Amino acid sequence: MLRYILSSLIICAMLVVAVAATKIPAAGDAKSAGAPVNVQADSITFAVIGDYGRDTKQEDSVAKMVKSWSPDFIITVGDNNYSTGSAATIKTNIGKYYGDYIYNPDAKPDWQCHGKAEQQKQNRFFPAPGNHDNYSIPPLKPYLDYFTLPGDETNYDFTWGPVHFYSLNTGTDAKMTCCDSKVSSWLKDALQKDTKTFKIVYFHHPPYSSGEHGSSKDMRWPFKEWGVDAVLTGHEHFYAKATVKGSNAPLYLICGSSGSNEHYPCNEHPLEKDKYDWLCDNVHFGAIKVTVTKHKAIFEYYAVEQPQYPLDVNVVNK
Repeated sequence: MLRYILSSLIICAMLVVAVAATKIPAAGDAKSAGAPVNVQADSITFAVIGDYGRDTKQEDSVAKMVKSWSPDFIITVGDNNYSTGSAATIKTNIGKYYGDYIYNPDAKPDWQCHGKAEQQKQNRFFPAPGNHDNYSIPPLKPYLDYFTLPGDETNYDFTWGPVHFYSLNTGTDAKMTCCDSKVSSWLKDALQKDTKTFKIVYFHHPPYSSGEHGSSKDMRWPFKEWGVDAVLTGHEHFYAKATVKGSNAPLYLICGSSGSNEHYPCNEHPLEKDKYDWLCDNVHFGAIKVTVTKHKAIFEYYAVEQPQYPLDVNVVNK
């Protein structure tokens, strides 16, 4: 118990220093732009993982399941490197399990991954930062030093097949404004010009959640009006789906059970039942498999405890 308390105090102290020292990196604020990623394909399969980077047996099990799908690439919804986004843990928490998908030639030599992605010179791992990644001092430095990503690497986009992906950094607490901030303006402008069939936005803090952290209401951006088909998040250590009733809103999924060895309660901060439907699984550990063709995207949630069939399936038709 004493060790847990001391560890929590250290993390809190580091967070206070980090928040005081810097703002959330916005589009155009980070290091020089990385090369764009635009891969042509008629159909794709990708995996979604979140709250995973803790070097646990659960992370190992989920990683093995994900790799058994042979996805074209993997996206993450944050908390890639517990507990404080440290340089000392980043290889063990991420590269140990997903190095085959990471092409990071900009990283220092002993951090570079040497798997299939490097052989093909094609990165296949596209993270979004979580609050724990932002706890490093300076915020996100190990994360940015480790990954080689498009654009400014903190808020970036890429296309693969019929999908345009947008990855956002919501910092430590998702206190982000819409719709005149740099990040929201960048996203809105990009979506208005987007010609891809499917648009997926992913970041860490969920706009709608009944879990331990509750909803990050500042992230309730007008995604529907901007043409977004799915919003993928993490932060809560479970899988969940929030449905806005009476609205053709995007698909809102939470994938936060991909490696952290603890689950959060599903109904700590209940959503209004007259406005939202809420499905939550805080029993299993798992990931989302997404298959996209020209006019259909299928989101399947699988658990390592019973990987033969999905526990939840959602289809977006266009």
